[in-house]
Amino acid sequence: MYEYINLNYLNTVSAGDKAVKKQIIELFFTQMDEVSGKLQEALKKKDYKELSQTAHLAKSSLRIMGIDDIAQQMEVLQDTASEESEVHRYPELVKYFLKNIPFAVKELQEELSKNG
Repeated sequence: MYEYINLNYLNTVSAGDKAVKKQIIELFFTQMDEVSGKLQEALKKKDYKELSQTAHLAKSSLRIMGIDDIAQQMEVLQDTASEESEVHRYPELVKYFLKNIPFAVKELQEELSKNG
């Protein structure tokens, strides 16, 4: 059992096809690398529209992987950044993502190595 991920939804979407599941997970890895950079850059530039859009992208992908805790934080970031409210929270929300996403990625890598 994993601490960060829950692959029930992914297993449903991939219909048990290991190749499809692997492809989706690998796409997720690429996407999270991009999201990490975009979140940091948008925060640095105070581009709250980009911050909200990137958080939305992250949230959707995180939910597919069952990474609900981080997805919830991205939802908060998406909603507050879209309204430019609670600006003081943005750094902590981005930091939470950056701190925790590597653990989820590690679990997904373990899943890939188990199920090839």
